[in-house]
Amino acid sequence: MRLTKLEIQNFRNIENSQLIPVQGVNLIVGDNASGKTSLLEAIYYLSHIRSFRTQHVTDLIRRQNPYLQLVANIETAEQQVIPLGIRRSRNKSQIRVKQQPIKRVSDIAAQFPVLAIHPDSYKLITGSASQRRQYLDWGVFHVEHGFFKAWQRFKKALAQRNASLKSKQKFEVCQLWNQEINQTAHYIDQLRQQYFDKLTPYFHQLTSQFFNEDLIEIQYKRGWPVDKKLIELLEENLQKERLRGYTGFGPQRAEITIKVNNQSAQTCISRGQQKTLVALMRLAQAMQFTEATNKPCVLLYDDLAAELDEKHRNQILAVLSTMNIQLFLTAIDQDQINLSAWPKKKVFHVEHGKLKL
Repeated sequence: MRLTKLEIQNFRNIENSQLIPVQGVNLIVGDNASGKTSLLEAIYYLSHIRSFRTQHVTDLIRRQNPYLQLVANIETAEQQVIPLGIRRSRNKSQIRVKQQPIKRVSDIAAQFPVLAIHPDSYKLITGSASQRRQYLDWGVFHVEHGFFKAWQRFKKALAQRNASLKSKQKFEVCQLWNQEINQTAHYIDQLRQQYFDKLTPYFHQLTSQFFNEDLIEIQYKRGWPVDKKLIELLEENLQKERLRGYTGFGPQRAEITIKVNNQSAQTCISRGQQKTLVALMRLAQAMQFTEATNKPCVLLYDDLAAELDEKHRNQILAVLSTMNIQLFLTAIDQDQINLSAWPKKKVFHVEHGKLKL
């Protein structure tokens, strides 16, 4: 998958711009607050229908405008062109794929897989477990086709059970969803574990280059003890869960733990090391995606030069140049990024929200 054209209207400080990138590397250069990150954010929004910088759509719509609009062409590995379009106002969104309206974010995400590395990416390590589950589930969703339907079934059953627990329904009412939760939970766990097992060799390959003097360990925990049956935990803990008002075991409690020299990466390494580690987690994910699907994904790397020192920057660029991805980078100065390893490259300049070659 690759982006061949993107028209942006009223997104952040971008009033009206058109981006026609190449398959290789696309470097976006400009001063701070010029609109570089907004361009990456628009590409990300096109895939995820959310931003990596804010939860509020009002932050994304250009001042004194009623809506933002993104219109793009995506080219598949079979060289088919898929038109995508989003118009988002403050209280309404319209999404089209191949000229047809869609309602599920998953439909557009499946057409256009996008990963992003940005200044807040370190929160993948320091933030809540839900962020690490999202990291894991991005890969499972794009590689394991049965995952999304199973996750929908599980979430529906979990919501029903939690509502019964919270309202202190009778035991037999709270137990109605135990079997559905148990069945879907095991399937979700199986797909997550399979994906994680395929992902970790890429991760260790990269960490051995960048943390060659450290022991880096990454572990997937499914959300309930390995020596316990989930169905039994749901039955045995029903009284406690009625008091708490929520289900305490299951894939909604899954976690990825990362240790450096047997200590938690959340506390034992510097912010700069955390950013490098998260970048490697994303690169491993992009590598595994390409291997599993035989298709390239899109990778956005915001402000690479500012995030990494020169040594690690050059190491990351060397890895990126070997990957089968469509890459978008931002930098203040073109000289900060060496693009010589890419046969296909293009440089864009952004000034006050306007894009120029």
